[in-house]
Amino acid sequence: MSGLLAWWDSVEEWLTGLPFVPQLLVTLVVLVPLATGIAWVVNFLVVWVFSLFDRRDVGDDHGVGV
Repeated sequence: MSGLLAWWDSVEEWLTGLPFVPQLLVTLVVLVPLATGIAWVVNFLVVWVFSLFDRRDVGDDHGVGV
């Protein structure tokens, strides 16, 4: 764990040492895909959980529910 923390400290020190524009670009390149991936996973989990509690019958083809 201490190795990971030491690596993260060095990354953080490198990032904060950059000027503003490169700092912003690096942050956006990392955060936009990461946030998109997290949003996709959360959406998948919410759909899965709601499908567990779905009250519609399996044979309900018109989609209005019970």
